[in-house]
Amino acid sequence: MGGLLRRPAGWAAAVALLLSGAGGGAWAFGLFPGAPSCSGASVRITVAAQPEIAPALSDVASRFNVEKHRVGGRCVRTRVTSAAPAAYRSDAALRDGADAWVPESSLWLTIVREAGDASVPVAGTPVASTPVVLATTRPVAEEFRDNDVDISWKLLLDGKAGAIGVSRTAADPSVGMSGTIAMIAVGQVASASDEADGVAEALRKRAPGHLDDAAGASAAVLAGLTGAERFDRPLAVTTEQAVVAYDETHRPNPLVGLVPDEGTLMLDHPYVVTAKDQRRRAAAEAFQAALGARSARDTLQEAGFRSPDGTLAAAYAREHGLGEKAPRSLRLPTRKEIDAALSSWTT
Repeated sequence: MGGLLRRPAGWAAAVALLLSGAGGGAWAFGLFPGAPSCSGASVRITVAAQPEIAPALSDVASRFNVEKHRVGGRCVRTRVTSAAPAAYRSDAALRDGADAWVPESSLWLTIVREAGDASVPVAGTPVASTPVVLATTRPVAEEFRDNDVDISWKLLLDGKAGAIGVSRTAADPSVGMSGTIAMIAVGQVASASDEADGVAEALRKRAPGHLDDAAGASAAVLAGLTGAERFDRPLAVTTEQAVVAYDETHRPNPLVGLVPDEGTLMLDHPYVVTAKDQRRRAAAEAFQAALGARSARDTLQEAGFRSPDGTLAAAYAREHGLGEKAPRSLRLPTRKEIDAALSSWTT
């Protein structure tokens, strides 16, 4: 399948599921001394993006528009709209109105292509990454540490961390890839298939009744986590970025993102151009190139995302108590494991 849940740099090059670049285009950007001004009407494009990353991409687009990037002498104007992948998959009008798409994971490209939309490329160019983690409150994280609790995906299996009861939450795998990765991980660490079946049922019962498309599935499962009863000991499957973003707006009650000892997988946020018109494709490719600039990478990092290779700048990592390097990776799942995870809550 074209593209998958991204692993640290260097590893993916060894497998056939390597993410490939989306290519360049005939475009020019930036107004330099003596450069001709824009002529004619602007080329306006829309980028549909994963809700968690859409605000940061909008900030990049604002700078991009001010810089007057051009294709064929005409200025490019980029608008970023928030779109949950499940909504993008089911809404033909949303897909038709977008010139580029940035879902949370390359796996969504395959899902939409297999649903019949051949305009979605097999692979895209990752613009940012974030690992899937287990999140809890700081007091519960300290309780785990004081009781020598191993941080493992097995914490999702029986609702207990040693002798400490936990309340487990995750997104439905069919709408959020953090939930898909949780089920893949559980399948890898469970000692018997009935254990994996049991956790699917338990997580389904505790899943949020409504996932806010504007927030994104990984962010939605964190709603109200710090307001839970002390002895509920919440444990949510989410992303590192969602934890960072949550903490920015919920001080002084931060959450803690815990990377399971077995490792995890990264959401790679691929950028794919879907426009059919050549001028609009060139404009979308111009914005894609701008996302590789240092200023764009800084904006994405400030929003809690890692670079596509999974790394963080040292100063930012220290500020948020995160590792500079990409976390340890789980084994790459097979297509059978992925399909089982995607359907685990409905079968």
